Amino acid sequence: MNNWYAIKTRLDFRAEKALSASCNEVFFPKDVVRSPSGAKRLRAVIPHVVFINTTQQNALALESAGRLQPELNIPFWIYRYPKSNEIQVISDDQMNLLKLLTTDDSTRCEIFHKQEFNEGQKVTVTGGPFKGYEGYVQRVKKNKHVVVRIEGICLVMLPFIHPDLLQPI
Repeated sequence: MNNWYAIKTRLDFRAEKALSASCNEVFFPKDVVRSPSGAKRLRAVIPHVVFINTTQQNALALESAGRLQPELNIPFWIYRYPKSNEIQVISDDQMNLLKLLTTDDSTRCEIFHKQEFNEGQKVTVTGGPFKGYEGYVQRVKKNKHVVVRIEGICLVMLPFIHPDLLQPI
C-alpha cells in the first residue's frame, strides 16, 4: 500500500530528481524568486523537505541504503512520529492541502472578521476548496491567519478564507 512520507535531505533538488525513478510520486514544492539584479531562480517552499509516495517497505529500503541511486549518493532520513521510531505517514488529505496551497496562484492568508475569532481558537473550513480542513487562528504580522499543522513537519497558512466559511470547533 502506498502512502506519503516526508524526507529530510540537504540535497533536496537532487533528491527530487533521483527519487522520481524509485517512487510512485515525488512532490517538492518550489517557487520562483527574483534577485535584486532581476535574475530568476527556483527556491524550495519548505527547504530540505521532499514528499514521496511509495510503500513503507520501499521508503525504509531507500533510507537504509543511505542513497537514492549509487551514482548520486544522496543521503536522507524519513520523518518519524514524535517519541517513536515509526515512520510518519502523511494523509492524502494533508498532501492535497499542501499541493493546493503551494500552487502558483495561492495568495497570502488573511481573515476578515464578520465573527471575531480569538488567537489559538480551533476552526473548521465549511466551504470552498479548503472545505473540511481544520486549523487554528494565529496572529502573524498583525493579521489573523488560519494555520493548519502537518504534525512534526510544517505549519501551513491558508490563503484568504472568508469568515462566513469558518466555524469555531
